[in-house]
Amino acid sequence: MKTNKVTEIAILISLAVVLEVIFTGLGAFFPFLQLPYGGRISLSMLPLFIITFRHGLEEGVLAGMTYSLLNLMLDGVLYHWASLFLDYLFAFGGIGLAALLLKVMDKSILSFALVIFIGSMIRFLFSYLSGVVIFVMILGWMPSEFNNPWFYSLVYNAYYILPSMGLSLLVGILLYNRMKQANLLN
Repeated sequence: MKTNKVTEIAILISLAVVLEVIFTGLGAFFPFLQLPYGGRISLSMLPLFIITFRHGLEEGVLAGMTYSLLNLMLDGVLYHWASLFLDYLFAFGGIGLAALLLKVMDKSILSFALVIFIGSMIRFLFSYLSGVVIFVMILGWMPSEFNNPWFYSLVYNAYYILPSMGLSLLVGILLYNRMKQANLLN
């Protein structure tokens, strides 16, 4: 990899970390942004989508996995060894898999929005599986509010991942033309 590319990816991963820290702080003032067992509404995925869109599959997956380890170190929780993979490495690394879309579509505002959508759905899938597997099947724990682990995990993870996806779509689309003018999306 070229030095410029590595530097750019490192800066965007750093931006993702900074955004996560900002939204963590906002959670103290706006409790609905943060959930009790992990997860928060955040804009931190947007820089990972930009990496995936600009540089493709390999860089997108590696950037997501790197970010996931930084996120884990900052304020992550491991309920079981499997959550390292499902909640962190696979969930954020999976964002890079959205780059496969770019093999069949030209780069455009639509393909950028689809990268955000598909990447978010991949993260949701791994977080959903984590909720079912880790909290119920491995730890035998279930919140008293729900008695169906599949439904509970669906609602719990949709509560923060879908708004995070919406926020990333909104800000990403608003920034798209500016990034294109600055030649940042090639």
